[in-house]
Amino acid sequence: MNISGNTIFIPGATSGIGLALALALQARGNTLIVGGRRTDLLDKIAAEHPGIDTVQIDTTDPASIDAAAKQVLAKHPELNVLVTMAGIMRVEDWRQPESFLASAEAVVTTNVLGPIRLIAAFIEHLRAQPDATLVTVSSGLAFAPLRPPRATTRRRPRSTCSASRSGCSSPTRP
Repeated sequence: MNISGNTIFIPGATSGIGLALALALQARGNTLIVGGRRTDLLDKIAAEHPGIDTVQIDTTDPASIDAAAKQVLAKHPELNVLVTMAGIMRVEDWRQPESFLASAEAVVTTNVLGPIRLIAAFIEHLRAQPDATLVTVSSGLAFAPLRPPRATTRRRPRSTCSASRSGCSSPTRP
């Protein structure tokens, strides 16, 4: 991937590592589109960082992904890089199925289905670009899962986040 001259969409980049990546890539001469759920953060980014475009997107919602993809491609038909950035990690106590199941489902929806749906929404467009790049981002935190409060077992089960990140860490080419 050339590090400059790209048009890049980064859903999940309204703060932290995602925003830092967007700013660094913009400084290298790329056109950036940042996506996120919270309009207040998107408005703040647009105001503080001229030249960065923003789009509201909830990567857990297929309709939101489709709407954001249409909006991004209509405004930026030259888009050639997608960075799937959104992800979550939660404390899970697998000894309490009534509490961990909903959390595990949310992690899988965000960390596995979110990137898959994003890729599906953009893959045909990216395949038509001469220098397309698809980047999936995961976290090393997944390999050091958070311990449930007052865990009494000697062995900690791996978190759903660890499993979900493993599922999205294989290399991909558009």
